[in-house]
Amino acid sequence: MTIGAPIRGQIYRADIGHGAKPWLIVSNNRRNRELSRVLAVRITSTDKFASLPTMVPLSTADPLVGHIATDDVQQLRRDELTVLLGTVSPATIMAVNTALKLVLAIP
Repeated sequence: MTIGAPIRGQIYRADIGHGAKPWLIVSNNRRNRELSRVLAVRITSTDKFASLPTMVPLSTADPLVGHIATDDVQQLRRDELTVLLGTVSPATIMAVNTALKLVLAIP
């Protein structure tokens, strides 16, 4: 399925070879508009590694239950994004920003 430009903070279902899973778009909107690929982080329903600072819990203000694995950054083609599942809350995207700084060692 081909979609328009995804927006940072949106959650899409995508299958990159391991079954369809939810992915949070984290690349900036200009990149998302101009390139055919986006950067996304996986959302998991398990809390196995929930204590890691790179795992961001989804809140009741978010469309899904689980954790955002910010250390699992993938480049996804737009045609791999199938269903828009919703958008995370502003508080969650701020927590994702903080976690991505840890992942990428940005002061």
